[in-house]
Amino acid sequence: MTRFAPPTLYQCPACAGYFKRSGFRSLYFDDEIPDWSDGRNGNWWARKSGNVGRCPSCSGIVWIDDAEKLMLAPQEPRQIGPIARVWHLLTGDRSGRLREEREWKVLPAVIQQAEYFDGLVHAHDFIEALTSFSSDAQDRETYLRRRIWWASSDHLRGQRGVSLIALPSVAEDVAHANMQRLLELFEHDPKEQVARGELLRQVGRFDEAVAVLRAVKPDGYSEVKAVKIERLARAGIAELQNLKATPVRRSTREGATDLPKFGGVAW
Repeated sequence: MTRFAPPTLYQCPACAGYFKRSGFRSLYFDDEIPDWSDGRNGNWWARKSGNVGRCPSCSGIVWIDDAEKLMLAPQEPRQIGPIARVWHLLTGDRSGRLREEREWKVLPAVIQQAEYFDGLVHAHDFIEALTSFSSDAQDRETYLRRRIWWASSDHLRGQRGVSLIALPSVAEDVAHANMQRLLELFEHDPKEQVARGELLRQVGRFDEAVAVLRAVKPDGYSEVKAVKIERLARAGIAELQNLKATPVRRSTREGATDLPKFGGVAW
C-alpha cells in the first residue's frame, strides 16, 4: 500500500512564501504496470516530480533542495465542541486538545494557509525549468532532460488500452535535440549506460546501441534490461517498447509484423 508521510513545511527561496510537501512512507508497486524501455516508472505516484515544482505562492519553479526545510507542517486541530471544552477545562486538558488549539491560533496566517508544493509533471514545465537552472548544475540538467525525454514519448504509452495523452507534447525537433544532449551527458557515466543504449536505439543508431548495451556491467538488474533492449536494437526497432508486452511490433516498409516471443517478450 502507498502511504504518505506527514507533510513538512518549507520556505520558498524566491518569494519567502511557505508551502507544504509530503513524502512517501511506503510505496506500492503494481505488477501490471508496464516496464518501459526508456526506464520511466509507470506507477501513478511517479507521475509528478518530487524534486522540482512550483511554489504555490509565487508560481515560480523551485528545486526542493533550494528551499529551506523548517519543520513538520502544523495541522489545524479538530474543532472542540462546547461540552468537550468544559470537560477539557475541568480535567486539566490531559489530552492536550486545548493546548493544540492555542498553538494553532498563534501561528501566522501564512503558515496556517500554506498550500502544497506542486511537483512538475508536464513537458512544457520541464522545458521552462531547463531555461532557469545554473549552467554548472549538470545533475539538474540531466534530471530535467530525462523527464523531457520521457514526456516526449507519453503519447506512445498506454495501459489497459488507454494512452496517457493523445498527441505528442514535445515538438519533434526539440525532442531530438534533447536526446542528443542526453547522449552527451550519459556518455561517460557508468550508471547510465542502459539509458544511453536505449537512446541510441531510439535515434536509430542500432550498432552503437548494441555495443554500449553489451558492455553494461552486471549488477543483478541492469544487464537483464540491457539484453532486452539489445535484442530490440538488433531487430532494428527504434520505437518505445513495453518490455513486458507481447508481441512487440516491428516497423517495416511493408507494414508491421509480429516478432517471435522470447521469455515473455517478443523479439
